[in-house]
Amino acid sequence: MTEPSPDQLELWISTFRGPLVGLLASWGLDWTAAEETAQDALAEAWVSRSRYAGNPADMQAAGAWVRGIAFHLCRERQRKGERARAVSLPEQLEQPNPESPGDAHEELRAAFARLSESHQLILRMHYLEETSAREVASLLGTTPKAVEDRLYQARKALRELVQRRQQTGARS
Repeated sequence: MTEPSPDQLELWISTFRGPLVGLLASWGLDWTAAEETAQDALAEAWVSRSRYAGNPADMQAAGAWVRGIAFHLCRERQRKGERARAVSLPEQLEQPNPESPGDAHEELRAAFARLSESHQLILRMHYLEETSAREVASLLGTTPKAVEDRLYQARKALRELVQRRQQTGARS
């Protein structure tokens, strides 16, 4: 077992930062707190690198390790009450945005809010954080193919909800 090198740290940062932010946001942190906690998790991974028992080049194992650190930092932050009120993505979408294009945006917001948490999580990580399926897979401990399948199902569910709302003319 070799200790991660500075080059490996750079690879971890470029691979895991975006997905970690999306994951932390899905756990209830606002985007700023999620970014700070992701940076703290990567810093903690570097500081405690001598305790890392895996192969630094095994990105799936490294992703799980960094995700575990991020989880503990997130929970610690919540326990200590150091974070601001958590704002979930559906709540953020419900806030008025003067630059939004109106009805279509409202339709999408309402439909997104009705999606399951797992669908919201996968869409947030992939689209809002612009994370590749491979990176999401590493963080979630699954395969890229499984992530692609989940993305397909989430997009399909979102599309069906939007179409159903448009057909019924429902506004909520």
